[in-house]
Order: sequence, then structure tokens, then C-alpha cells
Amino acid sequence: MSFDKAANFIWNHGRLLERRVFEHFFFEGSIDNIVTSLKAYQNNDGGFGNALEPDLRTPYSQPLYTEFALRLLYDCNIKDEEISLKACEYISNHADLAQGIPTICTSSENYPRAGHWNHPLSTEPSLDRMTGLVGLLKWQGINHSWLDKATEVCLDYISTKRYEDAHTILTSFCLLESLPQTEHIVGLFNKLSNELVTAKFLRMDACSQNYGLSPLEFAPTPTSYCRRIFSEDIIVQHLEVLESQQVEDGGWQISWDPPGETAKFEWRAYVTLKNLLVLKRYDKLKF
Repeated sequence: MSFDKAANFIWNHGRLLERRVFEHFFFEGSIDNIVTSLKAYQNNDGGFGNALEPDLRTPYSQPLYTEFALRLLYDCNIKDEEISLKACEYISNHADLAQGIPTICTSSENYPRAGHWNHPLSTEPSLDRMTGLVGLLKWQGINHSWLDKATEVCLDYISTKRYEDAHTILTSFCLLESLPQTEHIVGLFNKLSNELVTAKFLRMDACSQNYGLSPLEFAPTPTSYCRRIFSEDIIVQHLEVLESQQVEDGGWQISWDPPGETAKFEWRAYVTLKNLLVLKRYDKLKF
């Protein structure tokens, strides 16, 4: 695996946001530069827009983009009260505590997007989507009356729903991680861990070419909340395969069809950055 080739790929194809994150973790760049770059995607209503998630190209605020922004802060271990309070206002204005929040809004219909966002359920309210957003907001440590109510709703949802999709389990873990580890929360962690074993889109086979979430998505660092779910052998296998999957241009490929070449290279730069961070955090990277 060549760090220099990966770095060159990010410099060539990454957005300013990904380049700022890369600078911070590998070249002592400023956290303030990451925050400033991220704020450029935040609209006046507090939500995030402007194709922040590259598979949807609308300028308007979307729950999908807002989760992407909050997840990036989480991945970078950055807590920003201004960004997160504004985002909470946007989410509270668009979420229904009984039904949840859609992934994307109908305002996105006239803009380019990847085929998987044409699914009719994408615009239907979802408690799965709301649970992930609530968890990321709770992790930020902000105080907001709506967030307290939403947290209780989402915990009840985790308690009663049988989860079958690894994506929704991943976002639900984020909520549990953000809360005091009481007996109740630990019990919910164990429930989700058991459901993850048989969930769709969990890619336990490190060599599989199928789309899915690998254990490294759940445990991107050795100290991750979900690291205890996976054996050492499984983690080592996935790290070894991850190193081997770098291609000749220095980046990593993606396993889905984005809406165009710009989105493709934005995604590849983002994935390349995430993979470098995983390898660095597991002490597998020399640079």
C-alpha cells in the first residue's frame, strides 16, 4: 500500500473538506479549517445541502446531508455547538416524533442523483433515519428540548424493533454510544449486537466483492464502541484486505454507481481518506 499515491489521489480529487480532514490527521492541519469548510455546506435553515453527500446533487437542505455532516464531525472527534444546534433546529422542524424523518425531501426530485435514491421509501418518514441523527446530535453534547424527547422515542424504537439491516444498526449504535452506559443501554447494545450477526449488508467475509458494511465500519479504531463485537482475527483479515484493495491510481474504488464522474471521484477521495484513517488508527500505515 502506497501512502504517497493515496495522498496524491486525495489532492487530485478530494473536495476542500476532505483535503482539510486529510491535512489535520496527517500534516497537523487545523481543526478550525475542517469546521470552516463544513460550514460552507450548511444552509440558512440549519440543514446541510450543496451535494455534501455526493450521490445527490441538490443545493437544498436534506436529512441525508445533515447526517453526513454530523457523521464527519463524529469521525473527526470534533464537537461544534454552533453547527450542531443549527442542525438540530433543522431536524426538529422536519421530523415527526411518531413517524421520523425522510432521508431526502421531495425538493431533490429535479436534481441529479444516484439510482438508489429513486426508491420511493427515500422520501418517506423513517425512525431509522431519525435515530441516527438523534444519536449524532446527542454525541455533540448539545442541550435542546426537542432532542430530549426524540431520544426517548428512539430508545423505545430500538427496544421494540427487530433490526434486519446493518446500516440502521450502525446508526442506532451511535445513539447508544452517546448516552450513559446504564444497564438498560448495555442491554440494548447486546440486543443490536445479536441482530447484527444475521443482518443484511453486513460483510463479514473480508474478500467478498458484494456491497456491504465491513466490521471496520463499526470499529474504525481499536477503541471504538463496537470493537468488542468482532474477534481479533476478523479485524486483522479486514485490515489486510483493505490494504490490498488500493488500485494503481492511489485511491480505493466504490461498489455502487454514482450520478456522474464528479460524484464518483468525490466519493473515491472520501473513501480513500476514510481507509487511510482506519489504517493509521490501527497502526498499519507508514508515512
